[in-house]
Amino acid sequence: MKRPNLLPLARLAPAVTFALGVAWTSAAQASPWAAWHPPEKIVVAANDPAPATDGDYRVVRVRAGDRVTASSRRIGADQIATTPRRSAEDLLRLVPGLLIVQHGNQGKGYQFYVRGFDAVHGADLEFTLGQIPINEPSNIHAHGYLDLAFVIPEVVRQIDATKGAFGLRQGNFATAASIRYELGVPKPMRGTRVSYEVGSTNRHRVAVVHAPRRRGEETFIAGEAMFDGGYGENRRAERLSTMGQLRLFERDGYALDALASLYRGNFGLPGTVRLDDVRSGRTGFYDAYTAGLGGRSDRALVGLRVRGQDDDDRLALTLWGRARRLRLDENYTGFLAFPTHGDAHRQVQDSAAVGIDLDFERGLGRRTRLLLGGGWRGDAIDAHEDRLDTSGAVWGRSRDLSILQHGVGLAPGVRVQAAPWLLLEGGARVDVFDFRVRDRMQANKRFGGTLVQVSPRFAARATIRERWQLFAAYGRGLRSPEARAFTLPSKPPENAEVDEYAGGKPFMTSTDNAEVGARVQPSELFDVGMSAFGIWIGRESVFDHVSGFNVELGATRRLGVEADVQVHPTRWLDLGVDVTAVHGRFVASGGKIAGAPPVFVQLQGALVHPLGFRAGLRWFVLGPRPLAYGAKAGAATVVDASIGYRMRWAQIDLSVDNVIGTKWREGEYNFASWWDQRRRASKVPSIQYVAGPPRMFRVAATVFF
Repeated sequence: MKRPNLLPLARLAPAVTFALGVAWTSAAQASPWAAWHPPEKIVVAANDPAPATDGDYRVVRVRAGDRVTASSRRIGADQIATTPRRSAEDLLRLVPGLLIVQHGNQGKGYQFYVRGFDAVHGADLEFTLGQIPINEPSNIHAHGYLDLAFVIPEVVRQIDATKGAFGLRQGNFATAASIRYELGVPKPMRGTRVSYEVGSTNRHRVAVVHAPRRRGEETFIAGEAMFDGGYGENRRAERLSTMGQLRLFERDGYALDALASLYRGNFGLPGTVRLDDVRSGRTGFYDAYTAGLGGRSDRALVGLRVRGQDDDDRLALTLWGRARRLRLDENYTGFLAFPTHGDAHRQVQDSAAVGIDLDFERGLGRRTRLLLGGGWRGDAIDAHEDRLDTSGAVWGRSRDLSILQHGVGLAPGVRVQAAPWLLLEGGARVDVFDFRVRDRMQANKRFGGTLVQVSPRFAARATIRERWQLFAAYGRGLRSPEARAFTLPSKPPENAEVDEYAGGKPFMTSTDNAEVGARVQPSELFDVGMSAFGIWIGRESVFDHVSGFNVELGATRRLGVEADVQVHPTRWLDLGVDVTAVHGRFVASGGKIAGAPPVFVQLQGALVHPLGFRAGLRWFVLGPRPLAYGAKAGAATVVDASIGYRMRWAQIDLSVDNVIGTKWREGEYNFASWWDQRRRASKVPSIQYVAGPPRMFRVAATVFF
């Protein structure tokens, strides 16, 4: 299958992006709105109002955020800027206890593991870009599909991570955790910069960021063009991405921001390799069975956000829209199901979505604030799946759906400063989901239904001493069903292919989360946190996107602990280590829950010295984890590092992935496959894996204007 070559466009993208950025921001500064944008001095503070001016500057006080659980984490610009990364997904490795696995290739969504959950491509991990939800419900490849390749890493200024489901704003797919990227360019990095990166895998990446120095950190325009040959067979990837955000209006503490993004990516899909083939020498460690298979991803995203605060109120309201196309040609099982044609399939989805998100607070007195969150989103989806033969020609169709679904959520609550040392926050979230599905494989038969979920949330924080805090929280997380579940009969007809009826019955999956914890900061040099959590699910639904099965299982229980130590020996050096241990079991049988690692340890380091030296370090230890049918995945340890130096107008960075050269299996699975037709077929499950990156080098040079 021949894919379009993006390299000619990639060579032009930086110049075009730079010209558009200068024209856009210059025009904005010349507009009447520019009168409301004097230079800013950013001051981090609590909720106290800011003075109007400070000399020649307008002082903007940024809310520091109220931590309501011990495990919640805010990751700042220095850590983001120095972490080794190939894409915006790699920034998620900064989140303690979150393991991300790339079992496809750059451009395809990652697989996520957190708090004992195999969240697949995002089914149990809610992700928002500002207030814009990025998860894709009823995606043909995986429910809740999450793909962040369109996000340009240089314009991510802050990451907020919340484990569990304790906040009123956490919505669909927040069964295990929620993560939020905030876009912007901090003051030290403002101006115009052009970066060129070259890597040992024939990687070439150009990025341009234009962020006017006289504008706030929210205003920027950025472009990216990347080509990477990959570290193994069928791992070539290329992408073009542009993002821009502009403050359109600001007055009396409130502002209007506009966001726009365009993206296209093409990538090979190597699939998995049988471990027994590698050990016998029939296949190389970084080889692939699936030469010629790949995917394409296109996205357009726009948003308008009003936000601000005054003495009594705080408001953030976002209106957004998205258009999306995804195509994936994959084969994970060889010739097992269809010995003549092969098991390859093509998944194609065209979708559009619009929505509105609300986050509002109002003071009801000195100690009480009214909280109101919620929103609506509507998705129109056209999806089909075709079977491919060994030449890539279509020989059959297995799915063909038209979907219209809506979700409405409303979350009222209160925050009470019950005592100088005690903060209480609580309320309930009500979500309604409506599905309308037309199945063209069943003579255009129409299906549908409406489901309602009520989710109480509560959190408490006690400040025992100035730097000693205790936390307790309870909340119910939710995940809507995949729309295809409404088209399925109660049981498959006789002599029918079971995978056509996989998906489970349509019901809401809910998680009951509880957490207690503490954070202690004995001095300015370090702080320590620890939490114990439990997550209970009455009806577990597990989807294996590799084999295509979604099985409704019994009740599950996940119990675990998280601990971290953050060390700040100087203002320019931060070090942190965190440990997560989870005991996940089925309640009735006591069997292990397949997927997520029981033990995960990470060490992070970020150095940004005033003299210009920069460095980043990431090291993790992944313990053995259970797989399906009683198998076990191997342990692994990997170290990534970066080092650099910035002068006033130039910067040079060296990044090394897998410094110690570990030959590791990033993703491991246990299912049946048959690739060598000269050998006898077997439906006995076998370990399949995706190779993790070997030692790779990347050098980037950046020029500042």
